[in-house]
Amino acid sequence: MIASLARLRALATAVLVLLAASAAPAGAAGLELVWIDRSGAEQARRTLSTDEAEALGAVEIATSTPWTQGVVRFSGPTLAALAALEGGEVVEARLQALNDYSIDVPAEDWAAYDVVLASRADGARMRVRDRGPFWLVYPLDSDPALQTQRYHARMIWQVRRIAFVVDGP
Repeated sequence: MIASLARLRALATAVLVLLAASAAPAGAAGLELVWIDRSGAEQARRTLSTDEAEALGAVEIATSTPWTQGVVRFSGPTLAALAALEGGEVVEARLQALNDYSIDVPAEDWAAYDVVLASRADGARMRVRDRGPFWLVYPLDSDPALQTQRYHARMIWQVRRIAFVVDGP
């Protein structure tokens, strides 16, 4: 009986911790941005709050996704705008989520499409439980070529870190 109560208390504590984390302001810890060369040596580093990221100029795209109902208006800075915050030719972005899932996105993607690091969906800030605070969104409805597993896999949510790979100085 005592062991069962201890397990119940531990479970209740875990639930409270999860609820508190999901109630924290979106982007409270910030978005970590680093610029690295091809060997992995760090060239620059910044941390942006959600407000600072949005102040870079929000772009809005309206698209459906496999994970949402109907067309959603996503807004946030483009990946290109974030990559351009430091010098050098960025050739790739390595995005990492809160759960350590990571994906590499070639610069060709954001050169061809308005790939947005969305912080808002239908005007509301995205919380962690809503795939926030940042979700990399492709304008899937704008081009049938984007309706593939390759691009769906690159639409990483709960982004916490982006490492921009720079070619040359």
